[in-house]
Amino acid sequence: MKKTLAMMSVLLLAGTLLSGCGKKAVEETTAVPADTQGTTQAETETTAAAAAADTGGEKVKIEFWYAWGDKIGETNEELARRFNESQDKIEVVASYQGSYDDVQSKTQAAFAAGEAPAITMNETASVGTFARSGISRDLTDLVARDGYDLNNFNTGLMTNSYVDGKLYALPYMRSTPLMFVNTDMLEAAGLDPKGPENWDELTHYAEVMAAQGKDALCFPIVNEWYFEAFLGQAGGTIFNKEENGFNFNNEAGESVLNYWRDLQKTGGVNILFGSDSSNMSKAEFASQNCAMLFASVADINYFLDVAKDNGFNCATAFLPGNKTFAIPTGGANLIITSNKSEEETNAAWEFMKWVLEDEQTIYASQNTGYVPVTNSAVESDAMKAFYAEKPQFKVAVDQLQYILARPISKQGPEVHKAIKDMVTEFLMDENVSAKEVLDKTEKQCLEILNE
Repeated sequence: MKKTLAMMSVLLLAGTLLSGCGKKAVEETTAVPADTQGTTQAETETTAAAAAADTGGEKVKIEFWYAWGDKIGETNEELARRFNESQDKIEVVASYQGSYDDVQSKTQAAFAAGEAPAITMNETASVGTFARSGISRDLTDLVARDGYDLNNFNTGLMTNSYVDGKLYALPYMRSTPLMFVNTDMLEAAGLDPKGPENWDELTHYAEVMAAQGKDALCFPIVNEWYFEAFLGQAGGTIFNKEENGFNFNNEAGESVLNYWRDLQKTGGVNILFGSDSSNMSKAEFASQNCAMLFASVADINYFLDVAKDNGFNCATAFLPGNKTFAIPTGGANLIITSNKSEEETNAAWEFMKWVLEDEQTIYASQNTGYVPVTNSAVESDAMKAFYAEKPQFKVAVDQLQYILARPISKQGPEVHKAIKDMVTEFLMDENVSAKEVLDKTEKQCLEILNE
């Protein structure tokens, strides 16, 4: 009966989970021995052999599900291929599942049917939901058994790895928003090509560019990401610390909404709405109709190619700060599902450790634009040389010190949609006040929280 109820719970969750781009901090971390910074190929082969021992020496075959195609898909497929070639005891079958929403819902349905992949990408805001519903496996014992060094991971990126004090995930392909800058357009306008560092400077850039018939900045409202960043810069957060209430219906929330409306009024900032607004904003930047753009770090390679093809120089910068800098994260962690045999679990763990070693982390970062998740990868000679050649990538790493922890509440996706709708309503209707939409949205979010 308990098993049946658990499966019913997972099926209900599968119909409700929506992902964002991006995650809630857990203050405590699990202390583990720091006597290893990674697993060597020899160690991988040894433990891989151990994983296959109970199967009579037969190769252990596991599935690895991932989201997104293009460079991201190519990278995941290539990593699985390289792992398989590195040893002969485990075979990883990489499988594209679509968007984050797709891989989440498919994993939930597959788990309920007893057919989940052994290891999968898990969008960071969904780590809590998967852990609390029993889909993902607690990794604490595996870390302790192998003396795996968690201290090598970027501290901010670990905030969505813990749920209720236990380790359920490790950072993998992680993103942050960046400001992409057409330095040629800014120089032609008599502005500092480094871009604005704070809200006041951004207003100045907008006014100067508007006077010349150009947009200083464009960005899309496709989710809560940029509002969350600016809210953090103003001293607020979407959820409160306990995630049983909210911290956006206040002076910080009002200041963000009113500031964005003021930016619109300058005539030099184009805020775009709708399902295709992300592509529209990219087209505006590519066509040099706007000098700056907010977008994901995962778009770095794309924009560098666009700049080269269109004959302009492209730099990157922090999002402009206010009281402080603040940045949400996005992307995905890796989880191991909980209903697998010991051999499959060990095989998935070996692949997880291997794919997070420096060599693979460096390859993934350079190929996709996602930030390197380990300190040793960032500090490696290979990444230092890469950053010297392409400094645009280093900005995202420098920005990680200002990470905002994102919520792990299962109501997070629905709350985030309400925030996006609030921003859209406010910026498209001049007759509504910031206080009105904040009051209405907080009430709506409290109802979501109490469902």
